[in-house]
Amino acid sequence: MTRLSDVLTDATGKLPMDKAVTKEDAEAVYAAEVESPRPGGVAKSMSTAATLNQQN
Repeated sequence: MTRLSDVLTDATGKLPMDKAVTKEDAEAVYAAEVESPRPGGVAKSMSTAATLNQQN
């Protein structure tokens, strides 16, 4: 089972620079979050960011 903490572990190292959130990023976070016993709403925030990024 992939946990949200697995996705976010060492995020700075995995993403050496800022990047715009994509739909694929949001989907990956959602997949991890739904497996969590205590989802925290991060997926919704990423989905909103991806939508805004697509509009710009």
